Amino acid sequence: MTSDSGSSLIGTIIADRYRIIKSVGAGGMGQVYLAEHIKMKRKSAIKVMRSALVGDPEAMQRFTREAENASKLSHPNVASIFDFGETPEGLVYLAMEFIEGESLHQTLTREMALHPMVAADVIGQSADALQAAHDLDILHRDLKPDNLMLSKRADGTFLVKLVDFGIARTMDSGVTRVTRTGFAVGTPEYMSPEQLAGDVLDARSDQYALALVAFVALTGQEAFSDASGKDSLILRLTSRPRRLAEVRADIDWPVPLQSVFDRALAPDAADRFARIADFADDLSNAISLMTPTQTAEMYSRALMGRSIGVARRTPSMDQPTVGRAVDRSRTPATASGTVVSVPVAKAIGMPDPSRRRVFPVLLLIGAFVYALYWFGAQQPAGAARSVSDAIGSISRTVAGPLMPYIDRMRNAATVVDTVPAPAVAPPATKKPRAPRVKRDSAAGTAGERASVASDSGAATKAPPDTAPSSHHPR
Repeated sequence: MTSDSGSSLIGTIIADRYRIIKSVGAGGMGQVYLAEHIKMKRKSAIKVMRSALVGDPEAMQRFTREAENASKLSHPNVASIFDFGETPEGLVYLAMEFIEGESLHQTLTREMALHPMVAADVIGQSADALQAAHDLDILHRDLKPDNLMLSKRADGTFLVKLVDFGIARTMDSGVTRVTRTGFAVGTPEYMSPEQLAGDVLDARSDQYALALVAFVALTGQEAFSDASGKDSLILRLTSRPRRLAEVRADIDWPVPLQSVFDRALAPDAADRFARIADFADDLSNAISLMTPTQTAEMYSRALMGRSIGVARRTPSMDQPTVGRAVDRSRTPATASGTVVSVPVAKAIGMPDPSRRRVFPVLLLIGAFVYALYWFGAQQPAGAARSVSDAIGSISRTVAGPLMPYIDRMRNAATVVDTVPAPAVAPPATKKPRAPRVKRDSAAGTAGERASVASDSGAATKAPPDTAPSSHHPR
């Protein structure tokens, strides 16, 4: 049984668990098949090394390195590795996640170029995968459209999967070879100047390659004319690539977008972005300045919903991470150039800052309305009084239907005091006193005293059987 013939393995079972269904592709290292696990019924992509390379130590090391490096990464934009081994028949295989879709190279061959909003999303997801690898000190070293697989989500947006870590190496290895007998280490069209020169590489080399992929995705053409030619490869060691306007003069490219490419494709790695994620963020922000179309708005709304949904389903996601995710999916600029940004979603368990801002505003509005009502109520007439009456009428209209419920809750909340209050003697009532009449020392006769009492209203009519009382001088 040999892996050199695509049809020889179809229908067979590898490692007692993978049933080969059909051939889906081929590469320099071997053939790729669609297989199904005989027990779990899970589809997998099985890469089988060519029989001629099984005895080659360097090829075997490269095949093993792909399994090791990819298995270290657990990221939604990196194809998962399920299994790796060798069968008793001498077949060396690698079982990985099967991706329903096609490569970016196949998409560009059919479409020529991607819509800028779509390109920003694809490059952003690719940068996320590469950033995860760089955080583990892993360099991909062979980034190209063929190694970016695209599948469609339910919302119509792309899901990007980074594949083929066969020539990936750790950044502390200190060794970089450009070629070897039988195959090249890397693809010349997407190599950085330092990779072409055989220098020690770091994460900025992958950034250079991703920027070249982004250039092709936006324009449909290579950043360097005749990029695979010998003279062009030598020239790329010190020169800069073509500008966007030189390749596609029919598109109004924003100046910030060209600046992003000028920095990411700088010949000197020190002049590039510090992190590949920073390059993707600036690229997305610059593309958002382009005039939107209906297609861009539809794709952008799908991206916004996807980013917010991920944020809400991830309680541990911090706000800066959510901000970066949503920032890449924000709505493009309007025709006037104003950028319409999407609000950052609040992750579950995180306090909502908007609530803290709304309460003080409502409190100020309530205080202002009450002050206006109080001031108008003090006026006898006029506009202020009319406004005050209107506020009062609205308040009574709004509160009227609620008053029965408020009274019911108030009565239910009232605590009845069952302890009898101590008896308190009622205060003694005082007998009414007759009004005092100021005696005049000069008035000595009884007639004068009666006249004074009559004028003061203090004289009372006595009952018929009772003689009127008389005042006796002391």
